[in-house]
Amino acid sequence: MKLIIASLVLFAAAGTAAAQDPINRYDIQDMTCNQVHSILGREGAAILRYPSPSGSGRMLYDRYVNSPTICFGQGGHAVQRVVPTKDTKGCPTISCRPGPPECDTLGFDMFYCDDDN
Repeated sequence: MKLIIASLVLFAAAGTAAAQDPINRYDIQDMTCNQVHSILGREGAAILRYPSPSGSGRMLYDRYVNSPTICFGQGGHAVQRVVPTKDTKGCPTISCRPGPPECDTLGFDMFYCDDDN
């Protein structure tokens, strides 16, 4: 019994440590879409920075993830987004939003919600 309790404590501590790992930031304007997907696949989540498509010169950024389950596990929902990369203006990605998805009116899609951004 002590072994089971010790194992559970060890797994809980490992999960907490992983959740607190620092998140890396990337300027993606000189990266390809495949490079962005590789980063997200390897790290699970990253802050992606890129110039505003409006041409205003502002840098935009957000946290992007490789799986919608990351969002669901944090009490949120995933939205499909596109970011501009060196080889395309519309590299498909996923980011998280807090709470349940507003567009999920039928209750069938608990992970994805299309976003205008």
